[in-house]
Amino acid sequence: MFLSCYLQKDWYWGPISYEQAALILKDKEDGSFLVRDSSDQKYLLSLSFKSLGEVHHTRIEHAKGLFSFWSQPESHGKARICEFIEKSIQNSKDGRFLYFLRPSARGTPPLPIRLLFPVPRNFRVATLKHLSR
Repeated sequence: MFLSCYLQKDWYWGPISYEQAALILKDKEDGSFLVRDSSDQKYLLSLSFKSLGEVHHTRIEHAKGLFSFWSQPESHGKARICEFIEKSIQNSKDGRFLYFLRPSARGTPPLPIRLLFPVPRNFRVATLKHLSR
């Protein structure tokens, strides 16, 4: 599976909650994203991203030896998570293939996932304690 490649990537934030990810991405532009450990034990990783002015979260699938988003063709999956994320970034920049998140509300159009701006993990949000001093 070659998972360890992502440990050195700036876009990987490790074990942060979706609330923390939302706070980090809140003031970022659409296309900003980070990868974090999934809170669901059935999944290894989750993607938090900004699209249409809001922060969203989705799990990264790993099935049949390939990492992917739930709705994409199998041919777009990759055996290594780093290859999958890097290819997703390239596809987003080129506009060749857009990823979509299944809508939660019936009748709502699919939400585009564009990975354009990785938020480096050395970027830290100030704590409330720090902000209120």
